[in-house]
Amino acid sequence: MMTSKRSVEHTVRDIRRRTRKKYSAEEKIRIVLEGLRGEESIAELCRKEGLNPNVYYRWSKDFLEAGKKRLSGDIVREATSDEVKELRAETSALKETLGEVVMENRLLKKSVLGDGGGRYMRYLASDKVEIIQLVQNSDLSVRQTLTRLDIHKSTFYNWLKRYEENGVDGLEDKKPIPHAVWNKITEDHCEAVIELALEKPDLSPRELAVNYTDNKAYFVSESTVYRLLKEQDLITSPAYILMEASDKFQQPTTRVNEMWQTDFTYFKIIGWGWYYLSTVLDDYSRYIIAWRLCTGMSSRDVSDTLDDALRFTGLDTVKVNHKPRLLSDNGPCYISGELADYLEENGMTHTRGRPYHPQTQGKIERWHRSMKNQILLHHYYFPGELEEQLQRFVSYYNHERYHESLDNLTPADVFYGRGEEILSQRELIKQNTLAMRRQMHYDKQQVKHITY
Repeated sequence: MMTSKRSVEHTVRDIRRRTRKKYSAEEKIRIVLEGLRGEESIAELCRKEGLNPNVYYRWSKDFLEAGKKRLSGDIVREATSDEVKELRAETSALKETLGEVVMENRLLKKSVLGDGGGRYMRYLASDKVEIIQLVQNSDLSVRQTLTRLDIHKSTFYNWLKRYEENGVDGLEDKKPIPHAVWNKITEDHCEAVIELALEKPDLSPRELAVNYTDNKAYFVSESTVYRLLKEQDLITSPAYILMEASDKFQQPTTRVNEMWQTDFTYFKIIGWGWYYLSTVLDDYSRYIIAWRLCTGMSSRDVSDTLDDALRFTGLDTVKVNHKPRLLSDNGPCYISGELADYLEENGMTHTRGRPYHPQTQGKIERWHRSMKNQILLHHYYFPGELEEQLQRFVSYYNHERYHESLDNLTPADVFYGRGEEILSQRELIKQNTLAMRRQMHYDKQQVKHITY
């Protein structure tokens, strides 16, 4: 009940305060003069004007005091509260304007000297001293000054603390001191990686990292290998052009021998003319199943290569529900009736890519480019020389070359079903290596703690 009564009283006072009449200076003088004439009592005058008698007597006192000083020649009077507020506001505005002008002059000087300032730039010790003095002597607040300078408040107070403790020398930038890192490979492994890179200069940092992990049972990341080689100035441009492929194919295969890709590419043997390489590649594993170096590009050459592929995989003698589907372009040898009869006889289906769209056979086209990047670095004068080089590269491609799109497995690993086991073993090696590095770091920290 008491709370409700206080609330009502508060509301009434608020209404009276907001509806209170405001008197100008002329009205105040008129009321004071009427009271001085004495034609009616002060109480009646205040009741008529709606004034509190105390207010009238305060006005009368101010009026008489001002007139007395005026008559005595003293024209200086005490400012009213409204005038004081107005003067203070003008002073504050002038200070802010002066501070902004100082800030603009400093920033203009910095921009002319080529140093525009900013939150993420490095300042010299002399600049930091100047900023500290500028903030301390500014008419603006610290927050406003730092905002105009685009300097974070914590950065400024850090400078101020260093300046108070060590003077100008304390504001010099300190070189970063590297802390102990637990995930760091030891010196002997660093040297072993560099030796492997010198032993196999054709391998990229990615291939070197995978090769070292598989053969040494010690995990090293690709970025670490790249950093080590870069420190030794062993990163060189390849002798062939690198191009980036798409992330994935639109309709990927899901098993080995689901689809075979086939195509021809050509080589010129000096004194012999043009020879043509016919290849059959497993789409899922990218394994080169069969290849032939031919003098032409006939349908018979295609069927002979397919015979080799069927013989290699054993599909010529084993009966299966679904034989591999053949994917090729629209070359004359692939659209011939002889090849169609051969495929029907062997229970194989045939898919041809869209005309003028080699991306459909992208995997075998990529094989051609990888192979030619190496094979065409030399000249060949006899077909036997070219066949020997092709045999060597096919063996390397199938069994040694780590393929990035196969999770750094070789085509043979995927073709023969060893992929999952190898990936599991690599993950185990990685976890063991990281655990060993973490334990070595912990032991070093313990020894250092005991020493100190």
